[in-house]
Amino acid sequence: MSKGYAYVLLLMMVPFLAFGAGFGSKSLVHVQTASTLKPQRLDFGGDMNFFTKVGDVLGGQRPENFTLTNYWDVQGNMYLSYGITRHVDASVQLRVYQDVHQDGSIFVKQEEYNLPDDLFLNLKIGNFGLSGDRVQLGTMFALRAPTGSVHNYPFEPYTAGGFEFGFFGLFSYYNDPFINERDFSFHVNVGWYYYNDSGKTLYDVSSLASPIKSQVNSSSLQYGVGFTYPTEKFDLNLELFGLAFTSQPDPFAHSRENFMYVTPSLRYKPSWRYSFDLGMDIRVSSDEDESDPAVSFSGKALDLPNYFSWRMRLGFNLTLTSGTDKFGSVNDRGDVKERVDFYDRLLREREKTRSIEEELRRLRREREQAEKELEELRQLLEEEGGGN
Repeated sequence: MSKGYAYVLLLMMVPFLAFGAGFGSKSLVHVQTASTLKPQRLDFGGDMNFFTKVGDVLGGQRPENFTLTNYWDVQGNMYLSYGITRHVDASVQLRVYQDVHQDGSIFVKQEEYNLPDDLFLNLKIGNFGLSGDRVQLGTMFALRAPTGSVHNYPFEPYTAGGFEFGFFGLFSYYNDPFINERDFSFHVNVGWYYYNDSGKTLYDVSSLASPIKSQVNSSSLQYGVGFTYPTEKFDLNLELFGLAFTSQPDPFAHSRENFMYVTPSLRYKPSWRYSFDLGMDIRVSSDEDESDPAVSFSGKALDLPNYFSWRMRLGFNLTLTSGTDKFGSVNDRGDVKERVDFYDRLLREREKTRSIEEELRRLRREREQAEKELEELRQLLEEEGGGN
């Protein structure tokens, strides 16, 4: 995608996509918590992510007819999440836009982007507390439906256009078991993911009599670890996530290597109804290239990574309905900050009352001591008067 076009797209997408990171439910950017949304709570959000790099020649020795190209990898998502019961919620996400870079003359489908791309569904079962609710456990089923036109595109995690699915175990530790958002928390996700890619088209160019299709069914172990430290207006997040293939994709796949990323992010929460996110994925794994040279960037002598080296993330989350509490009543004031302030006021009033009670007890003791001293003085005067 050209640089100018990317800027136009960014401006067009900001009003409705540059809002919230994460994929619904109660999550960080990548890592899900083991908590679920309250029943009848409905959240809406979206995120826009981008990476860019100039495609130069490996080694810097450019041919005379070589033209530098600025490659962009822009992606936009929108999601809805709904709390079904106290222990179950569901999230659906549409990838509105995805760069695919099939813009040359060799591809049968000469498309620069998918609009829209694929559809994602998560069903989470969680909110099961241990150790006084400091620890919560859950599980999640994830499904990806191939609604986009082109798959097996560069820079992104592998997909070949099959109905993909996975199962994940979720673990969360909350230092404050009563109001989780008030103190730090720690989260772990581990799961198995199946790509269902055998027979799916990986590479379709006009010079071939038939498209190249995957000869295997791939699967991977996916993992994520996240830490959140909340303040009054901001959440400071740090995540590590990645995958390791248990069955590697076909050699003609663009992204068939294991990867690992670190994501620092900041969530600004001016109100309980909405929040804004800013983060960056930073690849910490090596940039290995195990794809067939016919499809890899290194095979074309281009200095470009298989996976994005970094990715900027912008997003928002909006609570449309606050849901019900565990007693079944609608909570229109679901603001955690308001609840914290309310409890703090109660504590301050209790402390104030306790101080007043202590002051009254002190005055009572002083009065009793004064009365005792007066009584002793009276007796002393009476004795002296009797002696005269």
